[in-house]
Amino acid sequence: MAEIEKRVNEENARPRKRYISPATREEVYAIYYDALRRKIELQGTTHFPEVGGKKLYGELTMAITLDHAGRVLGTELVQSSGKPALDRRAQAIVRGLAFGPFSDAMRRQADQILVVSRFKFTRDETLEAAVSAKP
Repeated sequence: MAEIEKRVNEENARPRKRYISPATREEVYAIYYDALRRKIELQGTTHFPEVGGKKLYGELTMAITLDHAGRVLGTELVQSSGKPALDRRAQAIVRGLAFGPFSDAMRRQADQILVVSRFKFTRDETLEAAVSAKP
């Protein structure tokens, strides 16, 4: 009985994570993701990545983990752009942001969310972000 209680307590101590994907239909997550996407796109467009005065263009996929307060806990490259400088700048853009706290409805379901997003730095010097279908 003590072993079962210990395992239950350990499981309850872990943060509850929620993966956000294109298949996620709950409106509360869609609204949160849309605000997150717009904030990343604005920051990425305002601070478009460059090295030595040359703009960096390309596409990459990144997993972003947020806590219930909207803080970025981590970023992980899922698919590189093939340009290490662009990959690093994209991660820095996301890590430099704070997002709003989870709504009560989100908080009831998760302590953290994981969003996999595709980032596209375009020749018109904008960043486009979209939820990816693949982690």
